[in-house]
Amino acid sequence: MRWDLFLILMLLPWAATFGGSLMAARITLRTPKKQGGLLGFAAGVMIAASVWSLLLPAFEEAGERVSGALTVTLGFLLGCAGMLALDKLVPHQHLDGEAPEGHSSHLSRPLLLVTAVALHNIPEGIALGVVISAAMLDSGMTWTAAILFGTGLALQNLPEGMAVVLPLRQTGASRKKCIRLGFLASLAEPAAAVLGLLLTAALSGMNAVVMPLLLSAAAGAMIFITVEELIPESQAGNHGHAATYGFLLGFWMMALMGVLGG
Repeated sequence: MRWDLFLILMLLPWAATFGGSLMAARITLRTPKKQGGLLGFAAGVMIAASVWSLLLPAFEEAGERVSGALTVTLGFLLGCAGMLALDKLVPHQHLDGEAPEGHSSHLSRPLLLVTAVALHNIPEGIALGVVISAAMLDSGMTWTAAILFGTGLALQNLPEGMAVVLPLRQTGASRKKCIRLGFLASLAEPAAAVLGLLLTAALSGMNAVVMPLLLSAAAGAMIFITVEELIPESQAGNHGHAATYGFLLGFWMMALMGVLGG
């Protein structure tokens, strides 16, 4: 067991999310175009990471059989359904949204923005836990590929951490409040990673079926939340082509990392 790599994988994406919050509390991006570019970059990284680091290893682990393809398909659908349920149940509000979504609550707008970012981070964290487990079990995942996956999450978590704090900062919230809320949002990913690890460990006896199922479910959750929320947020407003360029850059950077990690 490589405990050093394990700690790096657990801490790096969290540190990037919180680091983005700290940066946003101290700088000002006054143009929507810059924010759109950052969110587009995050969306591109998430889509590419889902394909190269989750779906392709899931198909490889499941084998070239009809049953394997069905297992991966089932996992993908379960991941999408899980995120749809969370989107309907958890109270949250998007950056450009006028009204909260999910169940009605008495949470303030800042906390609703935090829960929206936490929703983004939950599938990423579960995926991270599954990837770590796959590397530990040598099940379709090398430690190099796992490290590159974690690095990809960190790359997209930086602009996501900035995205939750920038609107608050620009409306006059204090730096201390922004940092506090950014820290709360950053905790969702490591907590979800632990959940992914525990879930994989509990089902390790059925590894031949469970690992591709979990990998594809994590991919489905990440792709769903990206298409449902992150891409529309990046394209909202008059951003020009900034969000599109950001997406393409993030996608291709993560695609290259996925190939190198393979």
